[in-house]
Amino acid sequence: MKNLPALSFVLLMISCATNPKIEMIGAYQMTSQVLNDGSKDSILDRKQLKIYTDKYFMYGSPNLTDSFANFGIGTYEIKNGKVYEYRFYTAEEGERSDTLVLDIEKTYNGYKQIIERIPIGGKNYKLTEEYASVSTDQKSPLDGAWKQLRNIYTKASGDSSVNTNPLEYKTFQSGYFLWAITVKDSTNKKTSVFGYGPFDAVGNDKIRESVANSTFRTGLVGKKYEVDIKFTGNDTYAQTITFANGDKSTEVYQRLK
Repeated sequence: MKNLPALSFVLLMISCATNPKIEMIGAYQMTSQVLNDGSKDSILDRKQLKIYTDKYFMYGSPNLTDSFANFGIGTYEIKNGKVYEYRFYTAEEGERSDTLVLDIEKTYNGYKQIIERIPIGGKNYKLTEEYASVSTDQKSPLDGAWKQLRNIYTKASGDSSVNTNPLEYKTFQSGYFLWAITVKDSTNKKTSVFGYGPFDAVGNDKIRESVANSTFRTGLVGKKYEVDIKFTGNDTYAQTITFANGDKSTEVYQRLK
């Protein structure tokens, strides 16, 4: 009985070695994506950013055939050495409730994730993705996942329009931002757009967003925007962007809990 503490310590060390703790919080750029149908691999060319906050994950990229958004958002948990993602919204299917189980392998500069069974057209596929960390040490009161409550667009002339039912999600983490919006076009068909890149603080009430990738390739990509930030509580903030022509866009967000 005297050796029980030592035995417990050995068993704990073995457990830690075989089930290393997985930490996902951060921002990651996809470096490769491979889809296997059981007989052959298909290499997909997708420039995607994925963000994990303390509770939420969000990914965003252009579709494979156009620049509109492929994105999804949900909560996640880590158990038994795997990441369980519970998606509640995707660009393809809108509101949903499903679970993806990810086998995670940490690499020297990021991680690799494998999803064994993805149903596509009545057939199961295996998806393997590799990501490199682009996280910085920056911490911000904006870090987390947010949903837009309303937006006000004010023209330089003074005319304004208000959207009280937007469908936009935005995440901030480790020096990166990612936003995606679903809207209806003139034919009432849903389409989604996105944008992401690094950001940094400019004083106490302003950030600078650098757009690295977006649906709006000529309008946004490669540009930097100073965004005025005003918190109206710990879980609500408004951001205002003033454009070169004098127009202003003010968006109000609520933190997802």
